Amino acid sequence: MNNKDDILEAQEQKIEQIKDKKELQERIIKAKIRKGGWESLRLYTIGVFENVYNRNFQEYWYHELIFRILWNVITGKEKRVMIEYAPRFGKTEITVRIFISFAQGFVEIMKNMYFTYGNDLTEDNSVDVKTIMKSEYFKELFPSKKFHDDQNKKTNWKLKDGSQFFGTSVGGASTGKGANIASLDDLLKAHDADSMAEKDNAYKFIKNSIMTRLEEGGSIVSIMQRLAEDDPHGRFIKEQGVKNHIGGKLSISDGIWTLLTLTLECTEDTLYEYEDFKYFRKAGELLPNRYYKTQEDIELLKRSISKKEFEKQYNQNVTVEKTGHFKEEDITYIADVDLPEQNFYILVDNAESLKETADDRAIAVQGWSIDKDNIEMCVIMDGKRGKWDVYGTSRQIIEVMVKFPKADVYIEEAGAGITLLVVLKKELLIENTQRRAKQKEPIINAINGFKPPREISKQVKIKDYMTAPHEQHRIKIYKGCDIDFEKQYKKELLRFDPTKKHQTDNCIDAVSSGWLVAVPKKQIEKVEKNNLPKRKKSKNSRKWRGV
Repeated sequence: MNNKDDILEAQEQKIEQIKDKKELQERIIKAKIRKGGWESLRLYTIGVFENVYNRNFQEYWYHELIFRILWNVITGKEKRVMIEYAPRFGKTEITVRIFISFAQGFVEIMKNMYFTYGNDLTEDNSVDVKTIMKSEYFKELFPSKKFHDDQNKKTNWKLKDGSQFFGTSVGGASTGKGANIASLDDLLKAHDADSMAEKDNAYKFIKNSIMTRLEEGGSIVSIMQRLAEDDPHGRFIKEQGVKNHIGGKLSISDGIWTLLTLTLECTEDTLYEYEDFKYFRKAGELLPNRYYKTQEDIELLKRSISKKEFEKQYNQNVTVEKTGHFKEEDITYIADVDLPEQNFYILVDNAESLKETADDRAIAVQGWSIDKDNIEMCVIMDGKRGKWDVYGTSRQIIEVMVKFPKADVYIEEAGAGITLLVVLKKELLIENTQRRAKQKEPIINAINGFKPPREISKQVKIKDYMTAPHEQHRIKIYKGCDIDFEKQYKKELLRFDPTKKHQTDNCIDAVSSGWLVAVPKKQIEKVEKNNLPKRKKSKNSRKWRGV
């Protein structure tokens, strides 16, 4: 076929054939999705990623397991499901955005309710579900599903066929609403894992505002990363029992929940079995994902969040720590010869009262550095504690400023700290006037106020900021540190309980504030003098006055 027109015609025919074949494949896939089964949920997921998100779905072996379980929720075979695995592994994507939109499209009349810990998160994920349902891809699959004009809000909508969606957060009102499927998405924040009040509040909301909203034969799907033994999943297990634990050693009882546990690290050979699905996971095998692919990635993650939090959130192991939160073997020291170059800070923590039973006021001096591998270290250089009034506290701070002239002072702008800032600056003016009269150098340390983090409690701040650094020996105590402060710091650290609000913790609280303000000094690799190029001496060199 040498004729140009013949070649062009053949090319056009081939293009049309490919196009027809592709359209046929798309029609077959859409027909399979409308037919139902776990495979339909899988194909729908792939289609949403390609047509709505414009990217490929990264599929791993455990996705089939999740699709099978979720399909059985739609058919009513599974009434109570818990799925637990690590953050950022796609829990919400599959079990909320994909699953709810599919259920709303596939089932003739479907009432979904969605619950999570915060209003913003509820709204964001509800809008994402709605975005999928308003896409051309969804409309082609389920053309009869149309939004109702009278009720079409971000977190509350109806479809013309009678289907409904309602989203709210813990503590939100759900009066008058009902659900065939209620989706629970991390009802407890990681920061609240040690708060008994927040854990009680979340579980009370589940029992009073979710369980009572289920339609006859309704189902619950709860997804989360484990945070504590008595988090929502822990309480489900204890109070209602498990009938089928997939991928775990939990003893099976005559319970009502199906539990799927997917640990990031597999510590022993484990068989995942559900219906005719089987997957044998070898000891040491990591759960495949986009972020942590090697053991080096895992070690870096452990360094950043602490071993305790890693075991809970990534390995779903909430019973690993039975002793005190901080361990004595993780309290380490450093001598003069090993001190790096540092930026110095003076952190002040105020007590609320001057009574004998009140906490001390605490002043902590910290040196901060960061090495060539970008690993930061905090050295507790010195400290003071005592029950001083605001003028006595100012006097103590000024003495520390004299001892550490390059250290900036930081005082928390809350309660007595606001008054202390004003008094300290005035007392420093008086002190410098006296020093000038005696021909002494003035004190020039900067005095700063800083806002305490309102979104987390003091206990959470201490736990989150100091657990990983202590485990990895990146907080050290200087051998020349004040002995009284050192003893009190160790005492507070070893008695610290993140679940208790009222405890003696002023010294460790002062140290923990360093993570809010300090900038570590970057270490510069020293070059041997012998390797430096020799410089010629200038004939016109001169000395400065006073040198």
